[in-house]
Amino acid sequence: MRILLTGIPSYLQRTIGSVSGLTVHHRPYFDEVTAKKDFLSQVRKIANTGNYLIGEGAAQSLRGHDVTYVPFWHLVNNRASDDLYEQANREFDICVFASANLLRPGYSADLEAEVFAKLKMPVVVMGIGIQRKEGLKELLPAGTLKFLDVLRNRESYFLTRGYFTAEFLKEQGMKFVKPTGCPSLYFAPDQMVRSLMALANPALADAQNIAFGGYLGSVADTIVDAHALLGPKSVASYVVQDEVIAYNLELPGDDATPVYDRARGRITGATQYKHKEKWQREHELIAFFDTNQWRTWTTSRDMCFGRRFHGCIIGMQAGVPALMIAVDDRMREMLEFIGFPYIEAATWNREADKRTYLSNFLSTIDAEAAIDRYSACEANFRNVLGQIGI
Repeated sequence: MRILLTGIPSYLQRTIGSVSGLTVHHRPYFDEVTAKKDFLSQVRKIANTGNYLIGEGAAQSLRGHDVTYVPFWHLVNNRASDDLYEQANREFDICVFASANLLRPGYSADLEAEVFAKLKMPVVVMGIGIQRKEGLKELLPAGTLKFLDVLRNRESYFLTRGYFTAEFLKEQGMKFVKPTGCPSLYFAPDQMVRSLMALANPALADAQNIAFGGYLGSVADTIVDAHALLGPKSVASYVVQDEVIAYNLELPGDDATPVYDRARGRITGATQYKHKEKWQREHELIAFFDTNQWRTWTTSRDMCFGRRFHGCIIGMQAGVPALMIAVDDRMREMLEFIGFPYIEAATWNREADKRTYLSNFLSTIDAEAAIDRYSACEANFRNVLGQIGI
C-alpha cells in the first residue's frame, strides 16, 4: 500500500530542509538549540512537544507499507497547485492524517477542508478527538463543519480517541467510525504493560525522582503537588511542553541569550511565570525535542505524574509507572477508553494529605485488569487498521 502520511509529525520533522513537489529532503542533522530564539522556534514547530508522540505513533502503525510523510503545511501552501495534487492522486493509494483534538470550538479546520477536497484518494483520520463535550455540536466553526462535509461524501475512515468522539461523528453521518484511542498508546506495547504492572505499588507515593507535568505559568497546581510529594531536599523536575508559547512562561533576554542545554534537556536561562515565587525547594525545568532523548531521561525517574497526557505516556513507553490527573474532557475521553488508572483533578486538589491519598489510590489499582483492557485496545487498533487494509 502506497500511503501519504500527513498531519501531526514525529520529531523527524526537525530534519526537513525543503520539500519539492512530493519529495521531502531531510538534512543529516538537527538544528542547534541553545539560544532563546532557537528554543522558541523549535517549540513553535510543533506547538506542543507532546504532539510528537502522536505523529510517531501514527507512523509506527504503518510500518510494512510504502509510507511517505509530506508536511501538512506543504500541502496547504500548494493547495492552488493542480499539478501537485494530481501527482499525489496518482502516486498514493490512501492518505493517513494524524490528528488530535481537532473537534473544538476554538479551531476552524478550513485548511483541512480545502486540502482533502483536492485529495481524491481514501482518507484515514487517525486519533481525532474533542477538547470538551459541552456545546460541541453548536459551537463547531464553519471550517470544521466543511471539513466533515468533505469527508462525509468520500471514502473516509475515522479512528477516534474515544467513545464520545465516535458517537458524535456517527451523528454527523460518518460511515466508518471506530474508537481506537490515540496512536501514541501503541508505539511500545511491551513497555506500556510493564509500566501498568509497576504502577500498582503504594511505595511510589514516597518516590523522590518524579517527572512532573502540568500547566506551569497558568496555575500553581504542579508546584503544590511537588511540595506535597517531595521531601525538602529533593529536586522537583518539571517537563515543559508548550508553556513558553501557550501559558505565559517567559524566557527573559534577547534572541541570542543562551537558555537551553541540549545534552541535559534542561532550560538553563532565567524564567518568569505566574506563581514562580511559590517554589520552596530546588527545581529544574526540562524540555525535549527528541522523543528518544525524552524516553531515555524518564528512565532515570521513579514515576511520571501530572496533568499532561503525553507527558505521562512517554514515561509509559519507557516502562516507567505513570499516573495522570484528569483535568478536562479531552483527557477523560482518552483515559476512560484505554482504561488507565487516573485521579480526577477536583478530587486530588482538595486532598490535604496528598501522599497518603496517593498511596491508598495506588494500592487499589488492579494491574491485571488494566493490562487486559490495554491489550484488548491494542488488538482492536491493529484489527481496525487491517479492516482498512493498512
